Amino acid sequence: MQKRTADVLIVGAGPGGAATALSLASTGADVLLIDRARFPRDKICGDAISGKSVDVLRKLDVLEHVKAAESIGSFGVTFSGPYGAEVHIPFGKHVTEPPGYLSPRLTFDHVLVEAVRARGTVTIWEEAQLQELLFENRHVQGARIRRGKDLVTVRTPLVIGADGAYSSVVRLLGMDQLHEAHYCAGLRVYYEGVTGFHPGNFVEIHFVDEAIPGYFWIFPLPGNRANVGVGMLSSVIKKRNIRLKDVLEAMIEHPRFRQRFADARRLGPVKGWGLPLGSRMRPLAGSGWMLVGDAGSLIDPFTGEGIGNALFSGMLAGEWAARALETGSFDRTFLAQYEKEVQNRLRNELRLSRGMQLLGRWKWLLNTVIDRAAHSEELADLISSMFDDLNQRRKLLNPLFYLRIFLSR
Repeated sequence: MQKRTADVLIVGAGPGGAATALSLASTGADVLLIDRARFPRDKICGDAISGKSVDVLRKLDVLEHVKAAESIGSFGVTFSGPYGAEVHIPFGKHVTEPPGYLSPRLTFDHVLVEAVRARGTVTIWEEAQLQELLFENRHVQGARIRRGKDLVTVRTPLVIGADGAYSSVVRLLGMDQLHEAHYCAGLRVYYEGVTGFHPGNFVEIHFVDEAIPGYFWIFPLPGNRANVGVGMLSSVIKKRNIRLKDVLEAMIEHPRFRQRFADARRLGPVKGWGLPLGSRMRPLAGSGWMLVGDAGSLIDPFTGEGIGNALFSGMLAGEWAARALETGSFDRTFLAQYEKEVQNRLRNELRLSRGMQLLGRWKWLLNTVIDRAAHSEELADLISSMFDDLNQRRKLLNPLFYLRIFLSR
């Protein structure tokens, strides 16, 4: 059995793990980043890079790499309601730079890993799989990693789990993985030749009767392609015995969208994945370990977007890992400060998104709000600002807000 030491072991080289590694790259720490895949590799996702993601990418000095790769700028969002109301809402006014981007995860994740590699200070092991966490007095002290035919024992004071929705780190820590009321199932398929996109490459979220309480999405991608999918709470799927693939096919053939897919060609199979929602956040830190991104259950309950919170929590995890190395403090009390900072930054946002997710079950309410927004610039601006402004998002949960909508014409 081979042996190695590291100051920090990061498990998972997706956006959360890459952000953690980039955050640590200039510290001089001996950082080992592992992933079970070999990059470039696909990751089932909506492929949308939000404004929050753009802010973190800029801070990590990798935004220009993403823009130079296979990506397109997105300037807004299109919502449609259960009864056909539709509104196109830009992400801010008078913007010249795209507030968000769209890039296949095959490309985006590879760009981030290559950015880590280019820094030259982080060791990356691809096709390496976590087998076991090593404990001493309930404190994580290392891990065993399968690397080809070799089993490597890595001694480290800090393991950071960034290995996604089905996290091996979470499982080996003994945490529950699935809570159906706070877990969403999603399906994604790629198409070529879908028509009818907004010239600003708006992402589209459609609350269609057959898909509620969930939504159907159509996101434009480079090369005349589109990311098409549907998501719904696992508890609802189980309760109603729903076959999500049938829902997706029904959306594509729906009268509202059928013509847009008339000359389109499907690229590859339909693929599914699970999303642990931030409406029930997991513990994010303990003695010798931290969790980031999907492994920490940080996905936005309303939009289903996880990249932004993965990048954000990864950046913070790197900062707190650096502080832990400086002070030699890897106990629960010290690392809990990372968890507290993430919760302070995201708790209200995730709570409000959970409320909006629950409001989404009211079909008539969804349709009314979308219809009014199509005819009210003030309301459209409010919905646009909710993506970045928590105070504005709170208004969408206030009953008086909806009373004013119903009274307005």
